[in-house]
Amino acid sequence: MPFPWLRWFGSADSGRGGRRRTMRARQRNRGPDKTPQESRQEPPEVLSERRQRKIGVGIGASLIFVVIAVVAFGYYQEFYKPPRVWAGSVRNVEFTMGDLVQRIRVLQGVNRYQGGQVDLSIVPFEYLQNLIHAEILRQQAPALGIQITKEAIERELRRQFLPEATPGQETDPGQLEREFRDSFGSYLTATGLSESEFRVILEEQLTLRALAGLLSQDIEDPQQQVEIQWIQLPPDSNVFIDDVATRLENEDFTRVAQELNAQSQYAGPNGYVGWVPKGAFPELDDAIFGNPEKNIEPLAPGEVSEPIITNKASFLVKVLSLPEERALEDRMGLKLTIEAVEAWKRNALTTGSSQGTVKMNFNSRLYEWVADQVAVTAPRIERPTPVPPLVPGLGGQRP
Repeated sequence: MPFPWLRWFGSADSGRGGRRRTMRARQRNRGPDKTPQESRQEPPEVLSERRQRKIGVGIGASLIFVVIAVVAFGYYQEFYKPPRVWAGSVRNVEFTMGDLVQRIRVLQGVNRYQGGQVDLSIVPFEYLQNLIHAEILRQQAPALGIQITKEAIERELRRQFLPEATPGQETDPGQLEREFRDSFGSYLTATGLSESEFRVILEEQLTLRALAGLLSQDIEDPQQQVEIQWIQLPPDSNVFIDDVATRLENEDFTRVAQELNAQSQYAGPNGYVGWVPKGAFPELDDAIFGNPEKNIEPLAPGEVSEPIITNKASFLVKVLSLPEERALEDRMGLKLTIEAVEAWKRNALTTGSSQGTVKMNFNSRLYEWVADQVAVTAPRIERPTPVPPLVPGLGGQRP
């Protein structure tokens, strides 16, 4: 045959129909992918095993995908998302939970070598408020006539960290500069701040001081004051203020105060505070000065108040004199200024919240995340070393 390959399609004269029948018969015998030697059908158990293998591979792949998805979602929820969740905003300026953790770590750094601890029961929410207050003041500073220059920030930076030369001692400017840089660098290392971040904090402190200076101009001097003595117990005291009040029925006020009084910058060991103007201790004003709107009469000289419980301490107040118009002592003038600043903050926050320009986002889940992040970097070094203090009583720092 001149073209032997034609026998695969039937003989040349067998006709087109015959060739098609021959091809279909061969395909039925071979199967779609089998050679003539593999034309016999596979056993059922082989097919079942193959099917089970495919199902197992599919299930395994699905489980691996689920595990990867769970891990990825957990990472997103625990590490990626929380620092980026907004914690608060003032107009178009937002703060994230990451910003809040960073600020709390600054406080940790300050306390790290001073033996102090960060109170996580109150600090996260307080520092969120501090961030909000600082931004409110920054935005309102131009309207208040407050402007903090770079030169003012530099002067404050050097005031805090530049060593003071002993009077009459010759000094080397270069040596002082090196000591300044070493001291400042140690502080940045202790607090975990960069220099630019610390300058921002200094600007906030100076702006707050300027606000305090403005508000202090409205404080009257002299003004009506009352001489008082108190017994002050801290919130975590194991002594109940009601039990102390019962003791005072039979014991001397001064002696009990000497035994129990918490340390305070406003009172001596025997509880003597001195002459107090209205507004210096707002929680005590009703007892000391009375409140006609609430039908509360002021305490007479020698009388002791009922227990007064605040979020910072519990008090029993004894009035020692009738009101007198007197010049303000420096410490009471400062206390009135601090209270005026706090009142300004509260009013600004209330106004901004009612107008929708100030918002805060804080709940128990976010609080728990912040507390966990801060706990990771909690100080574990007992050895105290000197670290320059932040502004007392202003800027949300330690009173």
